[in-house]
Amino acid sequence: MACQTRPLLHAAILFALALLIPRALPAKDTWIEVRSPNFTVISNAGEGSARKIAEHFEEFRELVQNAFPKMRVDLGKPLIIFALKNEDSMKVFLPAFWEVKGHTHPAGIYQPGEDKHFVAVRTDIEGPNPYEVVYHEYTHALMDLNYRGLPLWLGEGLAEFLGNSDLGDKEVRIGIASGYQLQVLQQNRLIPIETLLQVEHNSPYYNEQNHTSVFYAESWTMVHYLMLDPDARKRNLLSNFFTNWDASGDQVEAAQKTFGDLKKFAATMDAYSRQDSFYVSTFKITLHVDPKSYPSRVLASAEADAARGEFYVHTQRPKEAQTALDAALQEDPNLPAVHEGLGELALSRQDLDTAETEFARDIKLNSTNFISYFFDARSYMRHGMVSFEDYSGVVAALEKSISMNPNFAPAYSTLASVYATRPETHQKALAAGRKAVLLEPGNLSYAVAYGYVLLHLEHTADAKTLAARIQAAAKTPAEQSQALQFSQAVTSREAYDQQRIADAAKKDHPEPSVYKGTTHVPTKDITITPQNAPPSSDPNTPSQIGANPTRTGPRDYSLEGKITAVDCAAGGEGKVTLTVSSVLMKFHYVDLSKVQVTSVAKTANGAAPACTAWKGQKAKITFEPTQKEDYDGELTAIQFF
Repeated sequence: MACQTRPLLHAAILFALALLIPRALPAKDTWIEVRSPNFTVISNAGEGSARKIAEHFEEFRELVQNAFPKMRVDLGKPLIIFALKNEDSMKVFLPAFWEVKGHTHPAGIYQPGEDKHFVAVRTDIEGPNPYEVVYHEYTHALMDLNYRGLPLWLGEGLAEFLGNSDLGDKEVRIGIASGYQLQVLQQNRLIPIETLLQVEHNSPYYNEQNHTSVFYAESWTMVHYLMLDPDARKRNLLSNFFTNWDASGDQVEAAQKTFGDLKKFAATMDAYSRQDSFYVSTFKITLHVDPKSYPSRVLASAEADAARGEFYVHTQRPKEAQTALDAALQEDPNLPAVHEGLGELALSRQDLDTAETEFARDIKLNSTNFISYFFDARSYMRHGMVSFEDYSGVVAALEKSISMNPNFAPAYSTLASVYATRPETHQKALAAGRKAVLLEPGNLSYAVAYGYVLLHLEHTADAKTLAARIQAAAKTPAEQSQALQFSQAVTSREAYDQQRIADAAKKDHPEPSVYKGTTHVPTKDITITPQNAPPSSDPNTPSQIGANPTRTGPRDYSLEGKITAVDCAAGGEGKVTLTVSSVLMKFHYVDLSKVQVTSVAKTANGAAPACTAWKGQKAKITFEPTQKEDYDGELTAIQFF
C-alpha cells in the first residue's frame, strides 16, 4: 500500500513546490522605431507593420499637399506614432477608455501638443479606413498651421472629406462617402444653409448628439460638392467664396455673392446629398523616399519606456508617466530622453525646481533635441529673471532651440516676451512675436501673446488693430475669453497713455511719443482670418488670471498676474517683477514700507504674506506711471489672492 501511494506523494510535493516558485513574467515587447521623412513610428507589432503605418501617413501628407499645393504641411514639431499590435497594448497606452464601463475602445487617437504631436493606432484593425478619426484630427492640425478662423462647417467638412480617404499602395482615393454619412443624409432634413454657415462651437448643432451627426454629414456634403462637382469646380465656387468672405467678413453675404439665391442653393445641396452615388477623385502617390529604405532600429528598453512616459505626460496620465519614466531612469540614467520626460512631467505638476534640474541634466548629456533647450529656458523663466546672466542664459537656450528647429513657433513666442524686457532687443521682440503668429496662425494664443508684447513696448495703436482681428477670429469660449481680456487691456492701455500725456502737459514737460521707437509695427500681414483662396493646439498661452490693466484712482493702474521676482530690501529702492500672459512687467519702489500690502486669503496670523513669500504668488499690482525707462511703473500697492 505504501509503495502504491509514494508516487502520488511525490507528485503532490512537486506540485506544492511549483506553487512556491515565482512564475516567469511574460517577455517584454520588442519595440521597433522606423523613421520616415516626416514621422517617427514606434511599434511593438514588428518592423513590417511599423513601415506600413509610416507609409500611410506619408501618403496622407502627400495627398493633402497635392490637393492643396499652397498649404504648408510641416507641423514644425515631431509627430510620433505608436503602432500597437492589439487591444491589450492600446489599453496600456489609453487606460481611460477602459476605466469607464461602456466607453468606446478606439482604433486610434490623435493627441496634439505644444512641443510634439502623438498618435496611437492599433495595427490589427482591418477595414477600408480604420484610422479615419486620426486622419480627421491630423487634417485639423494642418489647417490650423495655415489658417485662423476657418468657418466651422468648412473646417469640419474638410476634415471629414480628407479623413475618409482610401490609402492604397500606389494611389489614394478621396471623396468616398461613409455608409453612416449616407444614412444620416437620407434620413434627416438638412440644416438651413444660412444656419449652417453660422454654426459656432457653442451651437447645439455642434454639441447636441441629435444635431451633430447632421452637421458633420452636411458639412462633408458641402465640401464634396465644392471640391468635386464638375460644375462647382468649373465655376471655381470654393475659391470665390473665400475671396468674397475675405472682402466682407460676413459668411452669409459671401455665400450670396458666390452661390446666388441661397434658397436655390439649398435645394441644390438637398438634391446633391440624396443622390445614389458621389464623385471620387484618385491621386497617384509617388513618395519621394521608398518606404523600404526608411531607417529602423530596435529600441532599448529605456528608450521605449521614456517614449511611453512622454506619451502619458501629454495625455494627462501623470501616475503612469512617473512609473514609465522611473523604469527608464533605472535602466539608463544617462539617457537624455528620460530627463526630458521627467522635466516635462515636473512642469505639468508646477514643480519648477525639479523641471529645471531635469532639463539641465538633459542638456548636459548632450541632448540633440530642440525641445530640451526650449523647456530648459521656460522652466527657468517661471522663476523670474532678475540678473543679466539670467536673461542671457534664457535667450541663449531659446535661440539654440530655434537654430535647431527654425519652424518651432513656441520658442519664438517665448523669446519675444524675453526680448521685450530689454530696450536693446525690443525690435527683436516684435520680429519674434510676429514670426510665431505667422508659423501657427491657427493658434490664437500666439497672436494674443504678441499683442501683449506690443502693449508692453507701447505700440498701443498696433495692439488695438490686432485686438480687433483677434476678436473677429475667436471662436471657442476660451478664445473669446482671451480676446476679451486682451481687448480690455488695450482699452486700459489707451487710457494709461492719455493720462501720461495729460500729466506731462500739466507739468509743462513734454511727454515723449508713446512709441519708444519710430518704427510702425505691421500687423496687416498677420493671418488671423483666411486670406485669398482656400487651402489648395504654456507661458505662451495667456493665463486665466485677469491680465487686464484697470484704473484704480486718478493716476493709479493695476495688473493681475504672478510675481516671479522681488527685491525684499527693508529700506531703499527695489523692484517687483510680475508675469502677465508670459510678458514680464517690472515695477519700481522707493521704500517697501510705503507699499500697501493686502491679501484676500490671510495667513495663519491674519497678516498678508511677508515679502520673502511673495515669489510665485498670484497678485494684483497697483502702480502709477513712471519716467524710468527700465520700469513699467512705480509700485503703490499689492493685493494677493
